[in-house]
Amino acid sequence: MPSVVDPSTTIVFCEGHEGSLDPLLLAHVLPVGRAFVRPVGGKRGMRAFIEGYLGTYQHSPPTFLGFRDRDFDAEPAAQSGLIRLPGEKPIYLTHRAAVENYFIDADLIWQYWTEREQAPGWNHGPALSLAEIEDLIAKSARELAGYQAVRWALASLKPGPRWPEVATTWTRGSGSVPTTLEYSDCLAKACRLVESYSDQLRDVHTDRMTEYAQAYREQFSDEQFFANRGYLVWFHGKDHLVRLCHQLAPSFPRRHYAAWAAEHVDIGKHADLQQLADLTLFSAEEKD
Repeated sequence: MPSVVDPSTTIVFCEGHEGSLDPLLLAHVLPVGRAFVRPVGGKRGMRAFIEGYLGTYQHSPPTFLGFRDRDFDAEPAAQSGLIRLPGEKPIYLTHRAAVENYFIDADLIWQYWTEREQAPGWNHGPALSLAEIEDLIAKSARELAGYQAVRWALASLKPGPRWPEVATTWTRGSGSVPTTLEYSDCLAKACRLVESYSDQLRDVHTDRMTEYAQAYREQFSDEQFFANRGYLVWFHGKDHLVRLCHQLAPSFPRRHYAAWAAEHVDIGKHADLQQLADLTLFSAEEKD
């Protein structure tokens, strides 16, 4: 049974579970008292979960919307903003690839670090300067560029809008970064992955994937791409945050930092998060 929700409150369905990063971020972003956050687990079952959840209401269903990571399901829009998925249900994708992307912020990392550098048990030394953190964010992105190009190429082979689809990595998933990030090694691993699908799906071939990968590689190698910090939007935040934290300090507490950052993101820096807050407030006000 669904929780009792005030008619003036908008239900916001999201990925994850209670206590995970998505609901933590939404609790920070959404207007206090005007939204009820309901995690649904994985993104693949979001539509079905919403249908089942709303189907238990005997009378008119509450106002709702869905919010989830964009991942590699769509390229980012030119302007920062939510991407609405096709269909009747109002389900929106992040502008950046994942919620972790919003935590890759030099100001946030510096604030987290300086608040703890004198605390007992902190074993990571004094905080780096903002400039040093920015440099490491860019450095780790450059190291990931080839891998991200290959992941986008794999995503481009998706045979249609419905599952199943070609996986976008040969690792355990986003956040599980390969031990070698050389473009040629990543391409070889991706080709073997594609070959495993070729008997099941038409138009899934290594030559197409290689062509896509080279195009993304060129895009992600362009100095203007780095000057504009396009990697903060295009590269998957789970991958980037893992790589970055390895360089910030040995055993930097990535999970603890991410949970803290979810509650401290400056939504004024992110038009899509502000748009989500506005959508929620507008939907709630329509019910008043």
